[in-house]
Amino acid sequence: MYFATDPVALDKTGWQAIDKKRAEVGRAPIALLKPDEDSRWLNAQVEHIELASNFGLGVFDDDKIDLKRINLG
Repeated sequence: MYFATDPVALDKTGWQAIDKKRAEVGRAPIALLKPDEDSRWLNAQVEHIELASNFGLGVFDDDKIDLKRINLG
């Protein structure tokens, strides 16, 4: 579960988590997706996350995202 004060950083972190899980099962990264049996999107690009950062809506740069993990169990 993710919580954030920065929606751009949250989306970037989530995107990376999804790509990591996709790699674990031998699937291509989201940015490389093409239409298939599950989706008709021509490109499953996620440029909106970087564009939001360019408009000053949050942080896209991984080196500037302050990610903290809390172990609950």
